[in-house]
Amino acid sequence: MSKHQVKSEDGWLNIRYDGEDADDGCKNELSLYRQPDHKRLQLLLSNVDFDGQSHDNTFSFDRRDAQQIVTFLEKWLEEN
Repeated sequence: MSKHQVKSEDGWLNIRYDGEDADDGCKNELSLYRQPDHKRLQLLLSNVDFDGQSHDNTFSFDRRDAQQIVTFLEKWLEEN
């Protein structure tokens, strides 16, 4: 796996990073899933531990949450 991969298809956005130096050096994956006709966006964050086991955390957010994230990211992009 290359250091950084981004893929978007079929309602999924997957971002993978191998060797997160700011964390523990293990593989990380962030996935966003948009279910058809569903008012919430699903987020899955995976971290593979040193033994190769994946630990998943999920979160669901609505359009208001998403707008707050967009605003936050736009400010960050403007600063850099």
